[in-house]
Amino acid sequence: MKQLELIELVQQHHPAMRETEIRKALNRAQNDYCARTELIKETYVQNSIAGHRYYNLDDNILKIISIQINDLDIPRLQGNPIIDDDEFDGAEGLTAGSTSSNERYWYIRNNQLALVEKVKNAVSRDDKISDYQSISEVKEIRIYAISQGTDFGDDLAQDSDLPLQFREGLSHKVIADGYLINNINIEAHKVFYTKYMDSVKEGRKFARSNYTQTGNIRQTHF
Repeated sequence: MKQLELIELVQQHHPAMRETEIRKALNRAQNDYCARTELIKETYVQNSIAGHRYYNLDDNILKIISIQINDLDIPRLQGNPIIDDDEFDGAEGLTAGSTSSNERYWYIRNNQLALVEKVKNAVSRDDKISDYQSISEVKEIRIYAISQGTDFGDDLAQDSDLPLQFREGLSHKVIADGYLINNINIEAHKVFYTKYMDSVKEGRKFARSNYTQTGNIRQTHF
């Protein structure tokens, strides 16, 4: 179901709503649907940079399922290392560790993905020693994540990222919200909101499958 079809469904109930207004409402509905169902699972792929710890996560990522480095699952680190030998630390931080390790971990800090290796007495600062250094080699990063869908743009032929059977549910959400504004028709709002929530329920069931897409993560530069 194309964006134009969704817009036309909404305009059958709210003829005064214009295309741009409906598009924004559809994007809000899609974000809500993805967050409620965790339906869209995407794979984000990018190479690491030696000596860099932090990488920006794509804005569409809602939840990280797992991370692989060089095709191997790596665990999430509990807590954060006490020393950051990273790109925030000037010229020295841009230098990769002289000793590498295959014992790697990930964690999240300030909404960024951090990648580290465990090496005995890897770095020291102010009489403190840490066994964790920033990843020291170029390796493929693969993030498996729950994601938002791609926003609708100006192309009326654009499809939603949602599987076909769930796309009409977005129009039900917009129709329901339209009837709620200024109490235009509370009963009609309830009818279409129920339709939307029924679609959400089915979407949650479908989320147990391995529906995937491919995307990219954005790297932090300093």
